[in-house]
Amino acid sequence: MAIKVILDAMIKRADFDLQAETSQLELIDKITMDHISGSSPVLRLLRKPDFQRETNHWSPDQIASLVSSYASGELIPSLILWKADSFVFVIDGAHRLSALKAWVLNDYGDGRTAFDFFGGNITDEQKRNAEKTRRLVEKRVGRFSDFKAMTEEELSAGSENAKMASTIFTRSLHVQWIQGSREVAETSFFKINSQGTTLDAVEEMLLKNRNSSYAIAARSIVRSGTGHKYWSSFESDQQSKIEEESSKLNKLLFQPDLKEPIKTLDLPLGGTSSPVDALKMLIDIFTIVDGETDPKKTIEKLPKDTDGTETLDILRRTKRVVSRITGNDASSLGFHPAVYFYNEKGKHSRFLFLGVLKAVAESVRTNKDWFKYFTAGRKEIEEALVSRKSVINQGLANVSSRQRIDRVATLIKNLVAQTKRNKSIDDQLILSSLGLEGSVSDLKLVDQPVGFSTSIKSAVLLRKSLTDAPSCEQCGGYLDMAKSISYDHIVRIRDGGKGDLDNAQILHPFCNSGIKN
Repeated sequence: MAIKVILDAMIKRADFDLQAETSQLELIDKITMDHISGSSPVLRLLRKPDFQRETNHWSPDQIASLVSSYASGELIPSLILWKADSFVFVIDGAHRLSALKAWVLNDYGDGRTAFDFFGGNITDEQKRNAEKTRRLVEKRVGRFSDFKAMTEEELSAGSENAKMASTIFTRSLHVQWIQGSREVAETSFFKINSQGTTLDAVEEMLLKNRNSSYAIAARSIVRSGTGHKYWSSFESDQQSKIEEESSKLNKLLFQPDLKEPIKTLDLPLGGTSSPVDALKMLIDIFTIVDGETDPKKTIEKLPKDTDGTETLDILRRTKRVVSRITGNDASSLGFHPAVYFYNEKGKHSRFLFLGVLKAVAESVRTNKDWFKYFTAGRKEIEEALVSRKSVINQGLANVSSRQRIDRVATLIKNLVAQTKRNKSIDDQLILSSLGLEGSVSDLKLVDQPVGFSTSIKSAVLLRKSLTDAPSCEQCGGYLDMAKSISYDHIVRIRDGGKGDLDNAQILHPFCNSGIKN
């Protein structure tokens, strides 16, 4: 898993569409360390436009290298700014400025500025990545506070640190200004970001359609309704509802944090909560919930959400589908993530997750009886999914990535149909459901790891833990004890059942409310 450092709190955002142009007077041609440190008025004026990508694309090494380059006097590309009537917008260079400010504040996503920005919602992964960055920067350069605190005697000693301090406090970052309208500045941003560290397709899609319900909803879920409020133009009551639904979905999809190798069966359904990966996942989820097939075409045809109605609607519709998969709602099937969404190597699979989600979403829309058929055959279905994880993974490796989600959805529906007919599940059914001909021996094999990799350690944990995992007394399927269980009276209360230990059992919520009752 690529380590990315979240520095989004270092420079705040502002709605670019609300900015009025200003005449270009004599503007500063450089930004110095005095501007970056302390309570500089220039620093307080800096903003990222709302179409600027999240400041979370750099690794600890990239941040340490930037700080080291600055302290050593090495070349750093110019900042590109645009002056509005009230703010100075960073069109290019937000990561560079954020890395330097993080160094100054000793806040790499886990300090007071970040804590306040994210409303205290800082994940363990974010804290780990921040601490790794801090150690790396201090190893290569040192703490900014130590350089700032150097005495005249220390500065006169001619040491390497004294020479570095001289560079730190006398050099500057060159500034280029975009001349022209707000539209010119936005166009410049996208041209600049077609070079260097380019925007990927999903980033560009989100930025260009940033006022659509999908974009606003995805960003609200990723940060659990905290951070920059892309929904701040809506009425306060609507904002509160969006934040509430977003927090619930973040918990259902991305908590707890995914750590590798895995050491527990309490796993996130949606995989990593890293903003870059989670945003991609969420756009796919919304597309599936809406019964669409192409995320790009779907989001591009969405209108601007002017009052938050559409954003709140997609959040609620998504929660309705996700709550069928996990959680303690009465309709929840309580899918165990280790059974459905992680492959035989213990790695989360977005194709398995999205494929299962698609099968569930289609059934929510068109065939609610499917859930009863699924529950009736659940024990056999899950036994097949666990025992044939390798076959499924090898099969998907032989399928085009564009087709994998649909093929997994077909597989899940075919497994339900097979058990409904009282037919057994074999390798051939799995391969044919994935659109493959022949037998397992005909598959192009995925390379096996050498030695005990992170994946192998995760796989061993999953295999052993699932062997000993508790099951539902009603359907025999695996129970996700951390997220989705229902306590049931074996003998109903109306039939004289008591609330004692001997009359208690644990079921899936749907098995309790939709099957037994």
